[in-house]
Amino acid sequence: MKNIKKRYNGFKNILIPAAQAAGIRKVAATVSGGADSVALLSALTECGIFEVTALHCNFHLRGEESMRDQHFVEELCRRLEVDLTVKDFDTLEYIRDNKGTSLEMACRELRYAWFRETAAEIGADRIATGHNADDNIETMLLNLFRGSGTSGLRGMSPDNGEIWRPLLSVHRTEITEYLAGKGLTFITDSSNLTSDYRRNFIRNEVIPLLQTRWPGLKRSLDRSILLLREDNKVVSSTLNSVLSEATTELGTETIMEFPSPVLLIRRFIEPLRPFTTTAGEIIEAIKADKPHARRWALPLGNIELRNHTLRILRKRIEN
Repeated sequence: MKNIKKRYNGFKNILIPAAQAAGIRKVAATVSGGADSVALLSALTECGIFEVTALHCNFHLRGEESMRDQHFVEELCRRLEVDLTVKDFDTLEYIRDNKGTSLEMACRELRYAWFRETAAEIGADRIATGHNADDNIETMLLNLFRGSGTSGLRGMSPDNGEIWRPLLSVHRTEITEYLAGKGLTFITDSSNLTSDYRRNFIRNEVIPLLQTRWPGLKRSLDRSILLLREDNKVVSSTLNSVLSEATTELGTETIMEFPSPVLLIRRFIEPLRPFTTTAGEIIEAIKADKPHARRWALPLGNIELRNHTLRILRKRIEN
């Protein structure tokens, strides 16, 4: 019980200083019913300084299990005396209307669009999620396997001014120990038990295999993420000095004179979700110096290379 009390105090000692430094008082907390979100909601309420509204998404993809999750969250919020808002989604209809969108991406776009809309309506300072240190490691490895640079390998941000992840330094084992000490239960999404999705494969198979050779793997990756986050601050500062005034246009001379032209292009077109090969293709097109325009269609907009200028032609608002 002494260790459990220490972990609870650790959560409190994480949440309160971060919130006070950022001026966070009113929070829209996302609650699925899983261990992370239950711990988040409990810690937020017990800190005693937050005005909390819980948000729960029901995607109706797992039949009775989806309703079980909703009922669990409703009961949890009654127990903790927290206001709750529930949103029903027709995910399959969204996929039909947005060709090429995967089930994972559809759920993400739907929920974050609703989180942002609801947070704005209630005047929340932040949308709080229960992402933890294990999630951050999985994100780092996913981005590594996708061929990401430092912006992806640094993992998730604890607070980007919109999304607050106060438990990002806490590992999953600490969260379940905390819940046991508080007498709080949680539910398990059956889809998380299979390795069909890439994140689940990394969580269920890749990381446990690596830990058989490197028992201290997670703590080492925690340190790597922190170091990469610091490195990325320096890289971003240099890039921002060039990109601060280049919101929709970037001259090819500026691009090719930059120490890393590919990195500059990647950051310039990053809001459009470029493919891993896009920046390299643009560099080759610049070097070819052909008179006709080149155009690239990206998931969130189009870019064009014409008259020695790279332009963002159209940018959709990301959900």
